[in-house]
Amino acid sequence: MTQRAVKSVQAFEFRSDFTLPAEPRQPQREQMDLSAPELARLLSEARAEGLAEATRLEATQTEERMQAVTLKLNEALADLVSLARHIETGAYEGLDVAKSLNLINATAQRIIDGQGDLFATR
Repeated sequence: MTQRAVKSVQAFEFRSDFTLPAEPRQPQREQMDLSAPELARLLSEARAEGLAEATRLEATQTEERMQAVTLKLNEALADLVSLARHIETGAYEGLDVAKSLNLINATAQRIIDGQGDLFATR
């Protein structure tokens, strides 16, 4: 039989009811004291960060809206170009092709000129 030397002995609390020992108390949270200038500085930093985040979100929303409007404008202009090609190739009898093309060009110009107004709408 191998023998080991006993180096240390730990106390064992015997319980006849086999319950767990009570959990140790957690340390109390330390209280932090702030002076009025420190609190004012923290509040101003929080306000600045909130304003920066709101500005970023607004810029993102505006950019997304402008991209959607630009896409719709591009589609409208492409439709006008397609219609102009159709009129030129169709050349129906009695159809004044020049007048139709002028109307399409005027409509396209109005769309291009009105882009600023479309971007301002919400």
